[in-house]
Amino acid sequence: MKTIKTIIQKGIRWPIEAMFFYVFAGIFIILPVSFASAFGGFLCRVIAPLTPFHRRSLFNIGYAMPELTDQERREIAHKMWWHLGRVVGEYFHVNALLRSDRITFDGLDYIDQLKARGGFMISAHLGNWELGIAPALQADLDLYAVFRRINNPFVSRLLTRRAQSFNAVYEKGMEGAKGMASSLRKGGTFIAVVDQKLREGEMLDFFGHKASTAIAHIKMADKFDVPMLMIQVIRVKGCQFHIVIRPLDLNEFDRESPEFINNVAVASNHIIEGWIRENPEQWMWPHRRWPASKGEVYNPDDDKKTKAN
Repeated sequence: MKTIKTIIQKGIRWPIEAMFFYVFAGIFIILPVSFASAFGGFLCRVIAPLTPFHRRSLFNIGYAMPELTDQERREIAHKMWWHLGRVVGEYFHVNALLRSDRITFDGLDYIDQLKARGGFMISAHLGNWELGIAPALQADLDLYAVFRRINNPFVSRLLTRRAQSFNAVYEKGMEGAKGMASSLRKGGTFIAVVDQKLREGEMLDFFGHKASTAIAHIKMADKFDVPMLMIQVIRVKGCQFHIVIRPLDLNEFDRESPEFINNVAVASNHIIEGWIRENPEQWMWPHRRWPASKGEVYNPDDDKKTKAN
């Protein structure tokens, strides 16, 4: 039975998925970036509210910000789909956007902290997060990242072309951890998008609820004594973006505390939470960020058992 499922997946489903993907990708590629962005926004705004992802988005918005009315939640969700569709349309023009004058900066001087010995640029799925590398490119830094390979290899080939902007990219997991350490030893800059659920993360506060949170980059920053910069990408209008760079100084936390790593991670979560509250329609609300997002119940005792083992 498993063999049959594998044959169906690899021999039928993956090629069909790839065919549709390449058709839409071709349309986005031949359109000017502004039209591709608007077309992607239109498609997503029409189709996405009809999917289960819309219900999950409405739940997550209310779960994170219960003070909002139902009408406010719906408005944020609909604007979000328009925004996410724009991100999809812009994906195939990211290299051109990075070379354009459509991006402005606040705090670009902080990038100098990374020139001497490398470090981390920490971002979130806000604005067009693919543009979060722009400050590093401005400073001509050696740039590294971890990615999760798409299951469908036909689609993955096109999506991984974004790796051209990096000195190296590593696959999520053990390869990613080793690559992160190796990059830092060479004085490289590692960019990480840390607002999604991480299976091996710590359950820490995010919008007042426990959420699985990445901490590996903080451990590495502490071990190699390198700086961390928070990179906020904001869509100002259309295909115009503003990037705000601010340092997260690890020396402001008690490094001797057993909770040092978690305290830094919580502070990072709170910064990202502030970004989201500023522009809630620009965040990826369909993601299963909290256990409650997929109907689970978080039990703190489970964490204690895991740590004990």
